[in-house]
Amino acid sequence: MRRLIVYISAFLIVNTALMANTFSLSFDQNMTDNVFQNRYSERDQLSSLSFYLDKDFSKVSLFTEGNFAYLYDNPSLSYYVHDAGLDYLHAVNEKTAFYFSVIGQGAFYRSDYTDFNYLSLHFLGAFKTYLSPTSILKSNYAFEYKSFSYSLFDFVSHALDVSFDTYFQTRTTIKAELSWGHKYYLHPDSSQEEVIEEGQGFRGGRDSYIYMPRAIYEGKAVQIFSVGGLIAQGLGSKIGLSLSGMKQWTLSGENPFTSVEEFYVVENPSYDRFSWEGFQASGQLTILVPWNIELKMGYTRSEKEFPGIESMDLEGNPLGVIRQDMRDMFEVRAEKDFPSFSVFLSYFYVNNRSNDPFFDWQGNFFSTGLEWNVFFGGKK
Repeated sequence: MRRLIVYISAFLIVNTALMANTFSLSFDQNMTDNVFQNRYSERDQLSSLSFYLDKDFSKVSLFTEGNFAYLYDNPSLSYYVHDAGLDYLHAVNEKTAFYFSVIGQGAFYRSDYTDFNYLSLHFLGAFKTYLSPTSILKSNYAFEYKSFSYSLFDFVSHALDVSFDTYFQTRTTIKAELSWGHKYYLHPDSSQEEVIEEGQGFRGGRDSYIYMPRAIYEGKAVQIFSVGGLIAQGLGSKIGLSLSGMKQWTLSGENPFTSVEEFYVVENPSYDRFSWEGFQASGQLTILVPWNIELKMGYTRSEKEFPGIESMDLEGNPLGVIRQDMRDMFEVRAEKDFPSFSVFLSYFYVNNRSNDPFFDWQGNFFSTGLEWNVFFGGKK
């Protein structure tokens, strides 16, 4: 499978790049002391190689991209993701436009994590109009279908977002956004007997696996709603400050899992925007320093509750309370753009406090990368 993926990717890059309008190639190197983001901190390095290319045909554009990520100490978690699609832009007039895209995607993991393998279909429809020279109304609808190797993860989701942006001569930007989402798990049927295995899975990372399925025999839905906003202020020609916040509610339902986890730079289907409710607030300072290096410094605070997910002690016994996490994250990023490529270096620190002791953790995360872009004409 790995050789086949390499051959297909090489064929697509070489053949399609010859007639592409845009070709991008990027390489990132990541290091962390907590790849599974839990109390049993485990170090790892992750290398990621990605490509993107597109071809324009008047209002229609075809594109494809791929990403291969390799983990050195946990190679069984390495994966390849590939997608291909088309988009269409229709301008009604100088102020109003519609955008549509359809994307097919596949993700492929190694043997220990083949439950995460999936094929998916995405559809996006977006609308944008200028209400005045300094204000923009945007809305979009997104549909997603994912079919996993482990059918418990299968779902269909819908999302609707509406935002309003306005700009002032004082170099101030204000944005307000409303968002609604609905996720329907197609096969939350896990009637098999409880199994305890060693060496893979969710709770316990690599060292232990506690699997406690629920006997559910019909589909299950989660519905969420959120309100968000942002204010950004330019301070001279080289400094910018932004503050943003978002509050999210679960309107109905809960996910079918007994535990949800997030991994570093690896998609875990048990953890996404539908798995929690709460708030998040962040601030970011952007400075253009000598040699035209863009320096960003940010802080994010979040408080999340996970409906339907009960906290457990370190032996897996229920504690009788819903899991709640409070997180502080500090980030520093430096980026330098050149005519055809850009480089970056970033660091962030996370302190996650939880009433589930397994998810009470801290972590340091370093990243550096290079992106090379070539434009042959058409849209950029």
